[in-house]
Amino acid sequence: MVTETPKLVLMVIAVVGLAQAGFLISLLRQEGKRAFRANRWLMVFALTACLSFIEDITDVFLTPRWMLLVAPVFMSMTFAFVPSIYLYFREIADQPVRRPIYHFLVLIPVLVATSVAVWILFDQFVPEIIHGTDVEIDLALDENLLLSVLLMSTFIGLYVQLFAYMPKIWKVALGYLRQAGEQLGADQVALRRWIQEILIGITAIFVIFTVTSVIDIFVDDGTWLTTIVQGSFALVFFRMCHLMASSPALFVQAEWQDTVRDEQNDLLSDRSGSGGVTSDDGNSTKSLLDDDDVRRICERLKRVATETDMLFDPLLSMPKLANAIAATPNQLSFVLNQHLGKSFFDFINEARTNEASKLLIDAPDRTILDIATSVGFNSKSTFNLAFKKITGKTPSAYRTENLDKSDI
Repeated sequence: MVTETPKLVLMVIAVVGLAQAGFLISLLRQEGKRAFRANRWLMVFALTACLSFIEDITDVFLTPRWMLLVAPVFMSMTFAFVPSIYLYFREIADQPVRRPIYHFLVLIPVLVATSVAVWILFDQFVPEIIHGTDVEIDLALDENLLLSVLLMSTFIGLYVQLFAYMPKIWKVALGYLRQAGEQLGADQVALRRWIQEILIGITAIFVIFTVTSVIDIFVDDGTWLTTIVQGSFALVFFRMCHLMASSPALFVQAEWQDTVRDEQNDLLSDRSGSGGVTSDDGNSTKSLLDDDDVRRICERLKRVATETDMLFDPLLSMPKLANAIAATPNQLSFVLNQHLGKSFFDFINEARTNEASKLLIDAPDRTILDIATSVGFNSKSTFNLAFKKITGKTPSAYRTENLDKSDI
């Protein structure tokens, strides 16, 4: 067993990181089905990190020969890191990828290439691998051109993937933050903190990874560099676990949304020939709806309000609600303003206030802040303003008045 201090330190970091990654997966699973569509990609990211930590742990106990045997699996899974984060941000931004599996197809050629490289090493350099160290493998690279090409292509591919995905991740994340600021209004501290910290944390990890990989070219023993990278992973997981444990479910989807989405073609069909306009998502739609369309949208809004708790999602936005009822944001805005006489925020706040008014009476022991967050408000001050605007009273005054009436 290897007892070198750097590897032992790396193993300790890996054990801590593995525990944190497992805890993060547990927290994500507890957020339920409504959050699964987005959280599944964070789970993939966490599972991939688990494999990376397991590799560091096994490196202490296994011989170089056994480490080479399992290297193709560990190396190929490294290519799942960035796509999983990209798909996560696409999901929470209501821009899901139609065929996400395509983003993971790169794992197959990587697995094949690294497996062939391992086969070459065992076929031509068995004595050196069994009894030697990484120095002998470096010599093997110099002596076998195919081996060098396979491994260099794999590492270059990893950097190409990194620099191809990171700008996309930033673009989607920043676009979603901008949209949330416009659509969600008042208190977005929790949302912005979550998005910014995970974005900066992941970016920092990959920057450190890139820098340490370059340094590793010029040093003989890069174990301490791997320790820095894995330590960064562990810190990011620790922070993510802290945020997840201290906040409610952040990104959720309506459970019946897929059923409603199947009806979307009925609502949006044949628009191009009826004076329609093109929406931001590329669908040809009318800015004005006929009576049947209005009726269908109103019915679906009623279903959302009565059959789900989607209106209590603290991150509910106009595009998300429109997507849930198989309409465009423009169509939803038109129906709310012209047929229901309400703005988007008035519609949402009214539904939340109605639910909160019931809870204030039915659950007198619950705090006002607890009730406010349970119906989707992000702060007590925002809740008080909305509640007073609709009922004419503050939540505390409303509760006191109605409880006194019930006692008479």
